[in-house]
Amino acid sequence: MWLVVFFLILLSCAPKVEREVLYRPQLTAKCPKVTYMKVTYCPTRYAYSDRIQHMSLIKVVSLETGKSLRISVRTNKRVKGLCIPRRYKHFMSRGSSFTGKVYVLRCGENGVSRCPKRLRGYASWYGREFHGRRTASGVRFDMNDYVAAHRTLPFGTILLVRNLKNGRTVKVKIVDRGPFVRGRDLDLSYAAARKLGMIGHGVVPFEAEVLRCGF
Repeated sequence: MWLVVFFLILLSCAPKVEREVLYRPQLTAKCPKVTYMKVTYCPTRYAYSDRIQHMSLIKVVSLETGKSLRISVRTNKRVKGLCIPRRYKHFMSRGSSFTGKVYVLRCGENGVSRCPKRLRGYASWYGREFHGRRTASGVRFDMNDYVAAHRTLPFGTILLVRNLKNGRTVKVKIVDRGPFVRGRDLDLSYAAARKLGMIGHGVVPFEAEVLRCGF
């Protein structure tokens, strides 16, 4: 009996070990084929959603009037559901909102809905000449932010990039298209390039892990 008591005392005094949480990368962009969501109206030129990949082409069918609308949608985390321009209000519903059946006709800008786990190639960088200009995703390019350009990856994709010359790493978000120079596969902002120690080299071999596919 005393052995059982001794064993229970040892268990109560043992340090607690937290369960290990395994990180699983999200390698699929948000592009549901068909989904239902609340649709409201925005005083803007564009449609926004927190549930669909940036720059996707969608078809919205109003379950109230039966009318449909084809429109490009941009990602905005502050919008819950879908928000379409106010000029469609009397066409799609009689009130301030309605339930819509949404079809994703094209995922993102270029139809890419899945990302590879890893990328390899050659990276270059761009900076002051493009600072403040609007990128292909619509945001202003900030040379001091950790962002990058890729020809096909969905906007919002997060990469962990490693400079194969020195082993340095940096996390960047895809916000632009490019580079459009043969033999180059990734264009990094000045800040990202500086962290990788590649400013003096211009172009370096890299390997990148996809941490998140799209927004």
